[in-house]
Amino acid sequence: MQLGLVRHFNVNHQKPSRWLTADQFRQWVKHYDEAPIGQAENLEGKLDWELCFTSDLSRAVQTAKSLCNCEMIETPLLREIPLTAFSQKKCKLPLALWTLCGRVAWFYSHSSQEETRKDTIRRAEEFIEFIKSSSKNRILIVSHGFFLMELSRALVKAGFTGKNKWHYKNGELLLFEK
Repeated sequence: MQLGLVRHFNVNHQKPSRWLTADQFRQWVKHYDEAPIGQAENLEGKLDWELCFTSDLSRAVQTAKSLCNCEMIETPLLREIPLTAFSQKKCKLPLALWTLCGRVAWFYSHSSQEETRKDTIRRAEEFIEFIKSSSKNRILIVSHGFFLMELSRALVKAGFTGKNKWHYKNGELLLFEK
């Protein structure tokens, strides 16, 4: 079985030039989740996939539609790890700091985050069990940067070979095989 993992294409959503409160950060994340992707990129092997699984978030669905001409299944199992404000205090912080602190809070399963790290790992393992039951041999998976990091770790743990990365570039294709 060959799996192609792709992070969605770049999103057309500007980063704020000012510092944000927790409420403004939540609004920015909501708008980012709803924003369209930029110009579609062209990856080699577009027609070679038998099946495509994609996150049900619009940026992943739009990316998947531009990459494959095969059956496509949208699933919440491939959604990005939810990112929420780590603090409700009235402080203002730059976007990068809200994001970094939110990811650190997720890593340590802080109560401010919607999903714990264990929940994310379980979600990745559930998805792997689902695809292992598929009769298709060449499957494209379109998801999101942080979730792909956990999914690739879980794939290696499940016996797949492939490159486990800390950072997935938008539109980058990585192959895993078993």
